[in-house]
Amino acid sequence: MVKHNKMTVIFLLIVAIMLASMPAGAITPLNFSIAMPVQAPLNPAFIAYQGQQIKYGLMPSTVDLSHTKGQMLAQAFTVYPPKYDLRALGKVTPVRDQGSSGCCWAFSTYGSLESTILVSTGQSLDLSENNLKNTAGFDWGPNSGGNDMLSTAYLTRWSGPVSESADPYNPASTTSPAGLPAVKHVQNVYYIPAKTSGTDIYNIKYAIMSLGAVDSTIYYSSTYYQATTHSYYQPASNTNTPNHGITIVGWDDNYSASNFTIRPPGNGAFIVKNSWGKSWGENGYFYVSYYDKNIGTDNAVFTAANTSNYNNIYQYDPLGWIGSFGYTGSTSATGWFENKFTATSNQKLKAVGFYIPQVNSQYEIYVLNGTTNVTVAATSGTKSTPGYYTIPLASQVNIPKNTVFTVKVKLTTPGYKYPISVEYPVSGYSSGAKASPGQSYISPNGVTWTDATSIKSNMNVCLKAYTVNA
Repeated sequence: MVKHNKMTVIFLLIVAIMLASMPAGAITPLNFSIAMPVQAPLNPAFIAYQGQQIKYGLMPSTVDLSHTKGQMLAQAFTVYPPKYDLRALGKVTPVRDQGSSGCCWAFSTYGSLESTILVSTGQSLDLSENNLKNTAGFDWGPNSGGNDMLSTAYLTRWSGPVSESADPYNPASTTSPAGLPAVKHVQNVYYIPAKTSGTDIYNIKYAIMSLGAVDSTIYYSSTYYQATTHSYYQPASNTNTPNHGITIVGWDDNYSASNFTIRPPGNGAFIVKNSWGKSWGENGYFYVSYYDKNIGTDNAVFTAANTSNYNNIYQYDPLGWIGSFGYTGSTSATGWFENKFTATSNQKLKAVGFYIPQVNSQYEIYVLNGTTNVTVAATSGTKSTPGYYTIPLASQVNIPKNTVFTVKVKLTTPGYKYPISVEYPVSGYSSGAKASPGQSYISPNGVTWTDATSIKSNMNVCLKAYTVNA
């Protein structure tokens, strides 16, 4: 990396000397521009929330995914049944009760994850929301709120999920036992694009049918809740933003619009699992109109595999995706990023993990030998859904103990100019983020690289490596 930077400096010095030695008015064939890193703006909802006097259990992320809103996933083009209910299929775990803690986001996360595990393996787990809320590691207090990005960071760094029996839920607690083992490895987290209207619901239907329950959000106020029918609808004209995390477990296209306190434009409702105990609603569930302003606008699906798949994880981003970078003058929305890791024992590199910020993104992964800087493995592909992905390499790579190895990714995000996901400190959110020079690098072209910490203090790229013991 240092070699690349020195070569760039030398080249620029030579060009400067050449230009200085030319006569005034001389025409030069040199016509070049230097791509400069550009940071994506923080999520406007996060900035607005930081200035609010009243705080809720659901807080906006720093990452703005509004560019994906309304984009139809290719897999979602299909015919769906008029009603689908994961409860009837036995693919939902029991309703929980968050009590007085502002951690609805933890319950909606595990409402999704426990469901997808049931769908994929038939295994019913009770996962510890207590451990998630207490050890997420962000600036907000354990009972003060969170979001699906916090959950993603905690789960993909292997801090959890922890079993409920190992760390039982206590709404008043702020600490959890240290060193509890994760019972699953969360592999992929899908950020389903936000719906734009009451008819833009096919992405969510696809996710429920193919994966399991969907973590989503609403703005809850008793003003819009109809207790007799257990229904909820907030008109689109309302300015309220989401304040509560819930889990969508199904839908009913024929659910009558007359069931709501305020009549929506049409029939249809999502079947929603809440976290206020079984005595609330319809045994803990309620029906939210397709036309509700906020439901379906911030969606995630969490999936996992057995912990036997990998033995070790290499990472510099325990707080995950905080912001994004791109390059000036980039017309292809392409960015390169890499991490250098040192093997702690003789291991085999099997997979790489990183965030995909845009629909239909193309990636290329390269693994370089740290001594010779020669590519020893490569793989490529396309991901249709934004999210976090664990991507197996086409072939395993032997990594001897104390060997430095480089994982490099080229990512193209059509229509979105900030393809590089990074972790860095944001006051009041991720101030604990730390980085050192020589760990992470970014590049506009895969040739000229810049140390991430020279762009922004304590910044690392979000890129993990997964190995098994040799």
